[in-house]
Amino acid sequence: MKNMLRNLVLLSILACSLSFSASAQGIVYDVVSISPGYTNQSFYSLANGEVSNVNNTDWDLAFQISGFQATILVNGKNNVKLYKSGFDVNSWSSITPYDTIGVLNSYNELMNQDTSWWSGAFNLTNDVTNQFDLGWGVYDLATHAVVGDSLFFIQLPNGDVKKMWIQSLANSVYNFAYANLDGTNEINTSLNKQNFQGKNFGYYSFATGTTLDREPNKYTWDLTFMQYESTTPIIYKVCGVLANDSVQALKVYPVDPAVASPYAAPFSNYINTIGYNWKSYDFNNNIWTIEDSLVYYAYARTGSLWKIIFTGFSGASTGNYEFSKEQVSATGLTENGGKPALLNIYPNPSTGLFNLACYIDKYNADNKATIYDIIGKTVKVFDLSSLNGLSQITLDARGIPSGVYSLQLVVDCVSTTKRIVITEQRSQ
Repeated sequence: MKNMLRNLVLLSILACSLSFSASAQGIVYDVVSISPGYTNQSFYSLANGEVSNVNNTDWDLAFQISGFQATILVNGKNNVKLYKSGFDVNSWSSITPYDTIGVLNSYNELMNQDTSWWSGAFNLTNDVTNQFDLGWGVYDLATHAVVGDSLFFIQLPNGDVKKMWIQSLANSVYNFAYANLDGTNEINTSLNKQNFQGKNFGYYSFATGTTLDREPNKYTWDLTFMQYESTTPIIYKVCGVLANDSVQALKVYPVDPAVASPYAAPFSNYINTIGYNWKSYDFNNNIWTIEDSLVYYAYARTGSLWKIIFTGFSGASTGNYEFSKEQVSATGLTENGGKPALLNIYPNPSTGLFNLACYIDKYNADNKATIYDIIGKTVKVFDLSSLNGLSQITLDARGIPSGVYSLQLVVDCVSTTKRIVITEQRSQ
């Protein structure tokens, strides 16, 4: 009876999962502008076009709203630079301008990583052996607060250098302080996550001393067009396209765009998969050129699959990006009418044991499930090559540190991804 009930549930899930029809749309040509000098940032929906276009120079810090990493970004576009001071919080009152000598002239600038939204400059000095160390502070299991344990030097857009202390994240409020290096003009302020519900980040400006609500709801956009600091392969400002959290992308090159297929390689969780390398500057003719034989594919937040081809870039004169887009599939990566195999995964969150319900048409040596961390690094791979038909298996992820991960299921060149949360197993 128990097995019969389980099979009925799986069949019900299967029926819901397979009741879709691909509704490919025609090719749409679009232009997105981030204004002369690349001063703006555009948030873009593949299905609906531009969602919002906002100033990208009116903020200095960005504080993570959703998720568990307590990420804090600096605005590289605005020339904000961050350095770890080398002093603990007990030295807050005794730091002097002399203490910056050597630090600001070193090569130890902390920068946001352009592979993930959740690798902010303030988080980069974390102790990798301590899963509760977030770089600027440590998570306290007893109070469920992050307590700041590090002091930083931060250089503002006008060149001024301040000392800074992210004091805590408690009861959904980031508390932080900054002051002149001689201790004058100390500011103690905060950012309340509740004021930015549905957003990836809440923002702060040193110039105005206020918070900013500047980005659209995280579920309404897929890509953002902007100038940012790239950290790979070298550090410099670039104009490119970054993907929203949970939007996967794939670069296909070299290929004839007319016959390009998204089935040759797995999609990436890196937010800079599209990035900026689809263009280059021709110094001999003083023009921007677009790489030919290059196609990108991206999953929208809705799960639909889109084909993107860049056709032009104007540079700093107007900040225009030109491209075509085409919806390939309505509900994710499919081929020849194939269906996504992932039906359900539960419990989620879990302490490490997940039940995976899936449907596999045929045996394939490449069938697998992969867990990725927040920056797209492979954490664990499960071999599914022996499965066939309607299946329920247990994925053992015990031993993986608690946090938010992506589970990607690849079956017969069909890729499906779902977010999973691993929680700490508590003793009884």
